[in-house]
Amino acid sequence: MEKQRTIIGQWLQNKCQSEKEALLSELGQQMHQSKDMPVKGIIEQLAAGLMIACADELGLSPMELTGLLRTPRKDALAGLVTVLHTDG
Repeated sequence: MEKQRTIIGQWLQNKCQSEKEALLSELGQQMHQSKDMPVKGIIEQLAAGLMIACADELGLSPMELTGLLRTPRKDALAGLVTVLHTDG
């Protein structure tokens, strides 16, 4: 099965590992955490932050980027997995 490319995926593909790590660090610093927040909430916040960062860098609003994606939530979560993945 051929992998469907997304705007977020393409954007991340053009980043080197150190840029991805810096992005993840920045997203972590921007998070609003509470002791009672479930892991799902943390993941969703990180994915939303990733989408906002992508939109900003592409000169779009988050709503404009969302409108260009077929499955915005799934694409943002897949992008988060890409950022978290390290190559050796």
